[in-house]
Amino acid sequence: MLSIRSMVICFAVIIAFAAPVRGQSLPKARAAYTSIGIQFDPVYIMKELELPRKHGLDVEVLFVPVSSRAIQAALAGEIQFITSGGVANINANATGADFVGLTATLNTFAFKVLGSSEIKKPENLKGKKVAISRLGGASDFSIRYALTHWGLVPDKDVALIQVGGEPESVLALQHKSVDAAILSEPFATVATRAGSVLVSDLSQLGVPYTMHGFGVRKSYVRANRDVVVRFMRAYLEGIYVFKTNKEVALNVLKKYTRLDDLSLVQVSYDEMSQRLIPRVPYPNREGIQTIINQLALTRPQMKSLNPNDFIDPSILKEIEDSGFIKKLYGN
Repeated sequence: MLSIRSMVICFAVIIAFAAPVRGQSLPKARAAYTSIGIQFDPVYIMKELELPRKHGLDVEVLFVPVSSRAIQAALAGEIQFITSGGVANINANATGADFVGLTATLNTFAFKVLGSSEIKKPENLKGKKVAISRLGGASDFSIRYALTHWGLVPDKDVALIQVGGEPESVLALQHKSVDAAILSEPFATVATRAGSVLVSDLSQLGVPYTMHGFGVRKSYVRANRDVVVRFMRAYLEGIYVFKTNKEVALNVLKKYTRLDDLSLVQVSYDEMSQRLIPRVPYPNREGIQTIINQLALTRPQMKSLNPNDFIDPSILKEIEDSGFIKKLYGN
């Protein structure tokens, strides 16, 4: 539960910019987030503060822990917005889908590799087992990229073990079912406090990579552009609250991660809010190109893909040009 003070601040933020839409039937949509972590906090905030309703939408925000399921639900028209603007979109489009990334909330890897005490450096991963959340997901892609960067061959030099999610990866590491795990915050700090050692912070590689952006079908954008613009305004306001109201951001994160100790996310919050998550998270063609290049290592036909076909920056540009961002931040 948010503290009374936090809730007062939350409602003050909402009232300051616009009154909620009441007494009328609002367009409906569904949005899905596919993982639990600090990088998704703006989504949780958007849900908790009912920001879509403020912007004239009735949006149900759901947790769908497997990207492939979210993709299938979107193809069936059951979900309109999904936080899979990178690998999942490209893989789906390669088989005939029409997804496009509207944002790139993170434009680089946000994972850390944690291991047992005998793993001092990345080369020590050879012959070891590394826990990932799901095959084909962001953790899988990121560790495969990193292993290749370090001169190791995924699935040959290093076994990648699918365990279901980051909490499960932490448990697998603690129970010594695996030798290492790839984790984002706050779960990387949980593992560190339990005795695991930091092998590598992949954000330090400086690799452009589209991660955790909102994706939507191109056909839906064409038919419902106003709904898409309104939803993105709500999400951008979620980012604003995340970046400017630490108390609210951490309390909401505490609820969704089910972690009682907020000190677990203090450092990572500062890094995410100030450095990694921008005010306007434009989709990035270089980040998409990184994904295409990596996928082409095993599927050469991917080399012909054009990264511009997988992004649509026009929605965010329309919102920014309207002055909405300046009004939020006051500059």
